[in-house]
Amino acid sequence: MLKKNKKSVDIGDRFVKTDDPTTVWVVAGHGAPISALPHFQVTREDSSNRVRTLSEQVLLDPDFYQRIK
Repeated sequence: MLKKNKKSVDIGDRFVKTDDPTTVWVVAGHGAPISALPHFQVTREDSSNRVRTLSEQVLLDPDFYQRIK
């Protein structure tokens, strides 16, 4: 289940997946307005052609992603 987190996501923020802490994902821009939830495009830091669109809720859920500096 997704957990609520009151922090926000900004372009340039860096995240790693909880189950793969070696791959860094960087928030590159806002995603298409898929739903009422904000979405962001993230790219792999080591391969800018690898792009995902993720909801802000998923990025901020520590069960899925961890923000790094």
